[in-house]
Amino acid sequence: CNVAPSAYLLEAFSNKGYATIEFIPNTIELENYPFKKREQIKPRLLWVRSFASIYNPGMAIEVYRSLKNEFPDAALCMVGPDKDGSFEKVRQMANKAKLDVRFTGKLSKKDWIKISEQYDIFINTTHFDNTPVSVIEAMALGLPIVSTNVGGITYLLEDQKTALLVSDCDTLAMIEAVKKVLSNKALYDQLVHNAQNLVQDFDWKKVKTKWNTLLR
Repeated sequence: CNVAPSAYLLEAFSNKGYATIEFIPNTIELENYPFKKREQIKPRLLWVRSFASIYNPGMAIEVYRSLKNEFPDAALCMVGPDKDGSFEKVRQMANKAKLDVRFTGKLSKKDWIKISEQYDIFINTTHFDNTPVSVIEAMALGLPIVSTNVGGITYLLEDQKTALLVSDCDTLAMIEAVKKVLSNKALYDQLVHNAQNLVQDFDWKKVKTKWNTLLR
């Protein structure tokens, strides 16, 4: 049996002629991700990924720069290690624009989850993706998602229901999506609620039954 960890790869394997494919998703342990209900929404953005060109971290700087002009209290925190020299490029972008971006470097899961309590929107700027665990984790923590609609994201998130999705590299659309979330509390609550329901399917307590069934 071939096991695909995402619906995206399930379809890709199937299209290549692989047989006997089972979909068993990557998992998180939901008990380790305390859900926070945010009553007041501010333009405080969280980005969690490796600094690599495929994840387009510079887009987060561009989004933040625009929002900062309109919302002086806006903030951006970028969590993750450098992979290909992208970190220094992004840091220089922030310095040139005189933006007070919070760069944490690589953090333990526990530490970045703690930091997430200080932020209100999770942005995912990637060029390519499968089923990013960081996005699943963000949903579990109660953060609404604004993401590029690439690769497996289409199979994971539904626009206007579990996230707001924009085209790859469409910085202006992501800025507008963030502003839409900020100005519409009903939409904000809807995205968070639907995402919270979605992540239940990724909880290890539920997914392990699929592994048990397969291995038996």
